[in-house]
Amino acid sequence: MEVFSTDILIIGSGLAGVVAALESERSGLQTLLLGKFGIGMGTNSSIANGGFTTANSRFSKEDHLRMTLDTGKGLNVVSLVKSMVEQGPEAMNCLRSHGVQLVESAVGYWVDRPEGSSDLPGILLMGALAERLKRSATRHLPGFVVFDLVVEESEVRGAFGFSREGKPFLIQSKAVILAAGGAGGIYRRNDNQRTIRGDGYAMALRAGLPLYDLEFVQFYPLVLAEPRLSTFMLYPPYPKEIRLFNEKGEDLQERLDIPEDLNLAIMNQRDRVSIALYEACQKNDVYLDLTRTPEKAWGQYPLNFLKRSKFPFRERPFLIAPAVHFFMGGIEIDDRGRTALTGLFAAGEAAWGIHGANRVGGNALTECAVFGTLAGRSAAEHAGTKRKEGETILPSEAAIKRWERKAREHLKKRRGAFEHSRDLYRDLKELTWKCAGPIREEGSINEGIDRLAFLEEKIESVYPATLKDLFRKRELENMALLLKALLKGSLLRQESRGSFYRKDFPDQDDPRWLKSSCYRLMNGEFLVTHRALPR
Repeated sequence: MEVFSTDILIIGSGLAGVVAALESERSGLQTLLLGKFGIGMGTNSSIANGGFTTANSRFSKEDHLRMTLDTGKGLNVVSLVKSMVEQGPEAMNCLRSHGVQLVESAVGYWVDRPEGSSDLPGILLMGALAERLKRSATRHLPGFVVFDLVVEESEVRGAFGFSREGKPFLIQSKAVILAAGGAGGIYRRNDNQRTIRGDGYAMALRAGLPLYDLEFVQFYPLVLAEPRLSTFMLYPPYPKEIRLFNEKGEDLQERLDIPEDLNLAIMNQRDRVSIALYEACQKNDVYLDLTRTPEKAWGQYPLNFLKRSKFPFRERPFLIAPAVHFFMGGIEIDDRGRTALTGLFAAGEAAWGIHGANRVGGNALTECAVFGTLAGRSAAEHAGTKRKEGETILPSEAAIKRWERKAREHLKKRRGAFEHSRDLYRDLKELTWKCAGPIREEGSINEGIDRLAFLEEKIESVYPATLKDLFRKRELENMALLLKALLKGSLLRQESRGSFYRKDFPDQDDPRWLKSSCYRLMNGEFLVTHRALPR
């Protein structure tokens, strides 16, 4: 087994992870950044639309705070929201200093694009940061898959996993930043990168940390649903000539009372618009029509991005339907990015508390920029203190032997086959969409719990024959773990709030449910409790 040591370990190479690395390097401490792929690649940051919602000359901090809290329906951690709002403008200055080109918008900033460019803003964003990272002292190791956090004496000491070549590794560190993203990829319909399957959540749960509000999953209303085409969101801003209608030709914006300004509705009413369109899709096909858009608009982003496809978006309407976009739940942090586990910090979609029951469009990237910086700074302070105290970061012989045994257990050849792994992926994703989708109710949730128990047995009974199988099995285990939490939490919350909609409890119930769900993993099962929010 290969053993590394570093002062600060960052898991995740999207915006939050890279910003954390650039901040922590200021301390002069050794920083190691792990990712499954290259910087930004395979992360949602690289396919983001590049909008940062934050105060500027046209949008006040008071307006940003009010919009975020209104959209969160009472479940935001207000102190964290205030930190994001207050520090958002400075985070934009920091991104500029790293080479990211930003232009002011009505409610924040957009990643600037060269005239006529059809590149996704996320690619431009992460490309600029990757160039900056090359000039830093941060060490980047792509192709490493973390299986577990190393916890000793109630403190995080590093991480364990495998390289893409199948070599087990143990990384010992004084501080760990978890920035591994969300879990949209566990759903059949999602607009995330396919690798976003809850790895960070699963690591935190297995390390003994609770997660919060996992049942709150944001759906994006306008996602391509044409057969044989990729499931991707139709990026805003939308032209005023856009039309939404069903196969009967009925105008759905009027019929479903969707605001005329679709861009504003998508920004702060995604929950209501998604549920309305999902219900409409259950009755008839729903189409989006861009054929009335002026020729000039097709030479500008985002419509010029669609021109890359052979599909005739300009000539005819096309099918759309809501899809999973973002997880509001995650790991509890404070306003410095610290978790309840000593030595562990978190940032980005892996963290919880900012968005409440639903997220304002553009707050995800702002959250990454602000709390990535805070986590990097706090991790450096923590690691620096340990260095001053003379604490060694080399693992003990006993620790190495313990993790070597775990590695052998993962790699051990046993009876069983893995040829049905694709079926298991498909079955889990279909089950998640069916039973924990935009509209949930007791009967389908209980059906999902029963079906999941059967799938868990199938996952447990098959063993990897190849390295690809090894990683697939861990992904399946993570997916099943998150789905179990989703289903149990959805069953217990008997109301509708923000992105969470129970058909059998359609109203928001503040007297009984103005509180957050707390998920703990106890001997393989979830204990779900509820608590009033910290303010």
